[in-house]
Amino acid sequence: MPTVYHLLTESEPFSEQRGGAISRWVANVVRAEQDTVVLAPSDDGSWGFAAERVRLVDGLAAYKRYNERFGRLLRWPIRTRLLRALLADPLAQLRPGDTLWVHNRPEYAAAIEPLVHRAGARLVLHLHNSHLMEWPNYIVHAIKADHTVFLTRFLQTEAQHRLPNLGPSDVTYSGADTAIFYPPHGSSRQYTGATPTVLFVGRLVPEKGVHVLAQAMEQLLRRGVALQAVVLGGADFSGGSSGSATPYMRELQRIAPPNLSFHGYCAGTALGETFRQADIFCVPSVWQEALGLVVVEAMASGLPVVASRSGGIPELLAGGGGVLVDRGSASQLADALEMLANNVALRHEVAREAYVSFQENFTWDVVRGNYRRILHNLRQPSTQPVTLEVECATFPRSA
Repeated sequence: MPTVYHLLTESEPFSEQRGGAISRWVANVVRAEQDTVVLAPSDDGSWGFAAERVRLVDGLAAYKRYNERFGRLLRWPIRTRLLRALLADPLAQLRPGDTLWVHNRPEYAAAIEPLVHRAGARLVLHLHNSHLMEWPNYIVHAIKADHTVFLTRFLQTEAQHRLPNLGPSDVTYSGADTAIFYPPHGSSRQYTGATPTVLFVGRLVPEKGVHVLAQAMEQLLRRGVALQAVVLGGADFSGGSSGSATPYMRELQRIAPPNLSFHGYCAGTALGETFRQADIFCVPSVWQEALGLVVVEAMASGLPVVASRSGGIPELLAGGGGVLVDRGSASQLADALEMLANNVALRHEVAREAYVSFQENFTWDVVRGNYRRILHNLRQPSTQPVTLEVECATFPRSA
């Protein structure tokens, strides 16, 4: 039976606690798959995979060090030779019929593609963000993947604009763990007369737009709207203690109105419980979010979402469950939050829509079904050239 190797990035530990969205996608999608191996820079065992199903690649950590020291100063011929040397061990494992599934590293795919195909294996490039757009044309055009997978249609369309001859591709979203994220009472949220809470979860960095939420909460305070905001996060996913506060975090503390409070990031069951204690979820991003995994987790928790109209977020809310506002508009954000805070019936209905849409589109079972379909099609012999139909996008291009 051919093996599928999932190659993580040099910065992605295979960890439920310390890993990011890529680690989460891989763990939840391939957990029950046969003949699948995760290639990672580190593994703390928190995902519960058998030891033989996770192989550590020392070259990934080395590549991270080279990048931190030299960055884009590494010219492409040198980077190509470097990547082929650092990834020599996993490449040597490939056999005819195997698949190397490269996550979010176009330069990996471009550098090692000849070696993958020389081994008789297939190459899949899975883009979780706009990383493809960051590399020069001569590198991007060197990618000859057998298939490209995008996390959202936004990313797919973005790539197709740059690469009209991209080749066969698919979109498969992320899911949420229903053992952690679920509504407090069955399929709908039960509201009380207490002051409603709006929740933000994520990194406290400028592009996430927490400063816009702070400005909106200040406006709501002046309007006399009964609403409180809770911000869960730090500079990264480690909790962000006050001792590690960045200039941006200190500025947020300075401008925060009394109806907004900050708490360190949490994960697992504690995070799921925090979702269930909230009434509205807010994603005030000021950049083009590739997906916004927290949106899916909020929908799984039966939370109505107020989010910026950016990147792939409109796709997630296409089936209902949220209110979209312009990026960077504190006044629109305040209006949307006020509407949901003051209208319990509307809040209940939008929450119901969110949960129904999640069940239909974003469970890990749905994602696994898409993954298996991609692999099945990839393994079928091609008898004619593949024509890729470009789907028109109704959302803005990346800035």
